[in-house]
Amino acid sequence: MLVEVAPHSTDAELASLAARIAGHEDVTAWPVRLADRCFLAVAGDERLVTRVRCPAIRAWHSTAERGFWLVDRANALLPERVPLGTGHVGGGGLWFGSGPCALESVPDTVRTAALVRSAGADALRASLFKVRSGPYHFPGKGRAGLSALAEVRAAGGLPVITEVVDPRDVGPVAQVADCLQVDPRNMTNRALLAELGGCGRPVLLMRGVRATVVEWLKATEYVVSHGNPHVIMCARGVVSFDRSLAYQLDYGAVAEVRRHTDLPVIFDPSHSTGSAAAVAPAALAAVMFGVDGLLVETHPAPERMYRPGDAAQMYPVDRIGALLAACRRVRELAAGLTA
Repeated sequence: MLVEVAPHSTDAELASLAARIAGHEDVTAWPVRLADRCFLAVAGDERLVTRVRCPAIRAWHSTAERGFWLVDRANALLPERVPLGTGHVGGGGLWFGSGPCALESVPDTVRTAALVRSAGADALRASLFKVRSGPYHFPGKGRAGLSALAEVRAAGGLPVITEVVDPRDVGPVAQVADCLQVDPRNMTNRALLAELGGCGRPVLLMRGVRATVVEWLKATEYVVSHGNPHVIMCARGVVSFDRSLAYQLDYGAVAEVRRHTDLPVIFDPSHSTGSAAAVAPAALAAVMFGVDGLLVETHPAPERMYRPGDAAQMYPVDRIGALLAACRRVRELAAGLTA
C-alpha cells in the first residue's frame, strides 16, 4: 500500500504519521519522495493497517493488484532518462556499455576501456563480484578490488558499472562505481534491492532467468520504493528447453515491459547468447525491438581470461565500433517503420 501525503511534509511529520499507520507489529511504513510527490510505503497485510485521518493525507493507493504502482507509467513518477556518469540511458538515444565480465587484469581492463571509448562506448562494465554457477570459478576480486576499480575508472576515462551481491558491500562500492549492477540470480534478493534504494547511484537490474515480466517489474519497484528512481532494466535471456544459445532471447519481454514503465530497458546479447558469433545479430534484433541500450562484453585478449565460458562470449574489441554503428543505423530504420 502507498499513502500519498502532502509533498511539503517534514521528516518528523512523516515519521509520526508512519507510526500511526503502522499500528500493528506486522506492518511497517517508511517515506518515499519521488517527482515532487511524497508517499508512505506500507508493507504488510492491508487489513492490519490503521487508516488514520490526517489533513496531510492526499490518497490511499492499493498495490495489491499489480504490485508496481510507483514504476507504472500511468502514474508518471519515474524518468525516461537515467543519469550515468556525465551522460544518461534512455530518452531516445542508443546507450552502449562494454567491457569484460569481471575485472581481472587492471592493465587489460584499462586497455579495454580505451578501445571501447574510442569506438563510441558510453560506459565500461567490469565486475568486482560475480555470482558464479559453480564454486570453483573466479568469484571476482571483491571489496579488495575497489582500489583496482578506481584505477580503471580514472585511467579509462569512462563511468564504470560493477556488480554487487551483498547488501554490506553496497555503500563501499557506491563510493567508487558509477552504476551498481544486480545479477539475474539476485533479482529477488530483497535485502540487496532495499539497500540499493538508498545507494545514491543508478542501478542496472537484470531480469532473472526464470522471472516473469511482472516479477521483474516488482523487483524494480522494490528499489524505487526505497527511494531510488534511477533504475535501468536489463534483459538478458531466460531459461528454455532449447539450448541452441545460452538462453532464450527475451525480446518479447522488452516489448511487454515497455507497455508498463517509462524506465529505460537495455539488452545484454553476450550473456543471452553465450557466443561471440551470435552477439551481433542478437544486438541488432534487440535494437529493432526498441531497447534503449546494449551491454556487450569484450576483451583485447580473451585467451588470458580466467574462465573459458566468459572468453567464449567476448565480442572482438576491434569490431565494437562497427557493431555500434550498425546498431544505430538499424535504430534509424526501426524509427522509420514505427513512425
